[in-house]
Amino acid sequence: MSQRRRAVHYNQYFVKKKFGAGAMSRTFLVEEEENTNKLFVLKIVNYYNDDEIDRANIEIEQMQRLKSPFTVRLICSFIHDTDICMVLEYCERGDLRNEITQLQNLPEQERVMCVWEILAQMSLALNHLHSKGVLHRDIKPENVFVMADGSVRMGDFGLAKELIDKSYAQTIVGTKIYSAPEVFTLKKMDKQSDMYSLGIVVFELLTGIHPFAADSEQAM
Repeated sequence: MSQRRRAVHYNQYFVKKKFGAGAMSRTFLVEEEENTNKLFVLKIVNYYNDDEIDRANIEIEQMQRLKSPFTVRLICSFIHDTDICMVLEYCERGDLRNEITQLQNLPEQERVMCVWEILAQMSLALNHLHSKGVLHRDIKPENVFVMADGSVRMGDFGLAKELIDKSYAQTIVGTKIYSAPEVFTLKKMDKQSDMYSLGIVVFELLTGIHPFAADSEQAM
């Protein structure tokens, strides 16, 4: 029996390796059965109740609406057995966390130019989201991905929220060390909250450290 026949597959996609697993999803590198030269990311959403199923469906609907060249592209989605599956554009160089150390090794002027290009692309992605009435709500290096040519894609829209009849969201989610102060004092998130998080990411890219690095969350 060939290795391909023994491979784990979801519909027409064969798993090549596992990337990781978290509370919200599991991700795999996959290839399409009829196009073995093209790689994708398979995201399998974890769910334990109807609310989490609704969240997964909302994420899929939002990604279908996004048309920016700087957001991760949704190729397709489907149900495999009981799994909610999303096939996504593959970003060969991983996430921005992998790039931070490498950027610090560049001469200052070259590093600033690289970060400027990343900022421009992330700003265009964020502007596109906001023009659709969507907040990302979890911008951080781990949720921005890098293509082979160095261009970036904003991704992981599992916590994104569409604003309906208001300019802010009252449900507080995301990663605390990238959240704006008003998220905790006013208990709301808006477009400026996303922009603040983007600023934190840019600072890290330029300096290699978080601007409010501390030994504990309370100290931060």
